[in-house]
Formats: sequence, C-alpha cells, structure tokens
Amino acid sequence: MTAAGANPVIDQSMEKLREIEDKIRELFDKVNDVMSWVPDILSDLIEPVRRGMNALNAKMTEFWDAVNRFIKYKGDPAKLRQVAAEWSDRFGNSVGDIAGSVSLDKLKTNIEWTGKAAEAYKATVPAQVAGLNSLKELGLQIRNSLVNLANGLDSFWTQMYGTLAGLGIAVAAAAVSAISIVGLPAAIVILIGVIGAGIASIFTTISAVDSLTNSIGVEQTAIQDKVNSLGAAWPKANTESMSHSSDWKRHS
Repeated sequence: MTAAGANPVIDQSMEKLREIEDKIRELFDKVNDVMSWVPDILSDLIEPVRRGMNALNAKMTEFWDAVNRFIKYKGDPAKLRQVAAEWSDRFGNSVGDIAGSVSLDKLKTNIEWTGKAAEAYKATVPAQVAGLNSLKELGLQIRNSLVNLANGLDSFWTQMYGTLAGLGIAVAAAAVSAISIVGLPAAIVILIGVIGAGIASIFTTISAVDSLTNSIGVEQTAIQDKVNSLGAAWPKANTESMSHSSDWKRHS
C-alpha cells in the first residue's frame, strides 16, 4: 500500500475516485428526488429515466469491478526506486570497488613475491575479480529492472488519472442535468457511454502494466539464472602450492 504523499499522481487518482463516487451518489439522490414529485400523468417521462438509471447502475458496477483490480494494490514507485538505488549504491558499486582493489595491478603479490605460491595466487585473482564484477553487473541489472517497473507504474497512474478526470467531469455534468427531468435521459445515455469508454481505457492500461510486469518477470528469471551460474563456491587459491616456505620467494 502506498503511503499518502509518496506518489502525488496515485493520491490524486484516489481522490478522483472518491469524487466520482460522491457525484454518482449525488446524481442518484437528485434523480430520485426529481422523480418523487413527477405526477403519474407524466410517467412516459419517468420510464426512460428509470431504465437509464438502471443501466447506469449496472455500468457503474462494472466500473468498480475494473477499478478494484488496482485500488487495493496500488504499487509504490518511490519505494521501488529507493530499493533500486540501494542495489546500485550499496551492492553494485561496493562490490565494484572491491573488485578494483583486488585486481592484479593493485596487489603487491606480483611485485614482491615469486615462486609457486605467487603463481597460484596470481592464477586465482582474475577469477575472483571476474566473480565480483559479475555480482556488480547483477546488482545494476536488478536496479534497472526495478526502475523500469517504477516507470511503468508511474505511466499507469498518469494514464489512469487522465481517465478518471474525464469521468469525473462527465459525472458532474450529469448531476447538474438531474435538475431537469426532460434533459436527464440524454445526459444518462452520454454518461453511460463515457463510463463504458473509461472502463475500456482502464483495461487497456491494466493490460499494458500486465505486459510490463511479465517482461520484468522474464528479466528477474534471467538474473536468477546468472546468479545460479556463479556457483556456490568462491574461487580459492591452491593452498598446497603455498604450504612450504620454498613456495615463496621474494623478488631480489
């Protein structure tokens, strides 16, 4: 659940949903109030309104069914970016610094020692550096994957807010039209059409996010495969070549 204020467009979208809910309730209350004082002799005017409101109620049920798919689990782009930065700064860059500090050109072993021990150690260092660089690369890939997901969520909520803003305007206009029993049927028909278009837009937007999360899932699987390929054992030097004093010879 996203904390209030963590992402303005999500907060704005939630507020817009509350506005739509309030305006729909206001619309139904106004229609019921207007219909309560229409005389039976004008029942021909009432019936189209009643049918329209029943259709509107069904369409709003469909709308809330669509909306409920993302109301509970809104996502948190800010948190994703925070975690992504941690993978980059605390893991990727830190491991990269270690890799740089243990590379052969940074070690004195090559310079000060010779013999079997020095050669065994020198043969091991590149594999260790390669492992560290692979870990750094994985950290950066995880960062990029999380950032891509955060960007996708931002795009989703930006599009969602645009859809909800349009619906809010249409519902407000219909609520204003409710004061006239004559113009109300046409307003309801227009509103039903706008809500239907909004539902279609919501599902299109959800589909785009589903595609993105599927792509992110593929990325994460590929990253896991790379982690597995690193193996469980850290490259170690051949200690048998280092166990005797004769294995170590200082450069003269």
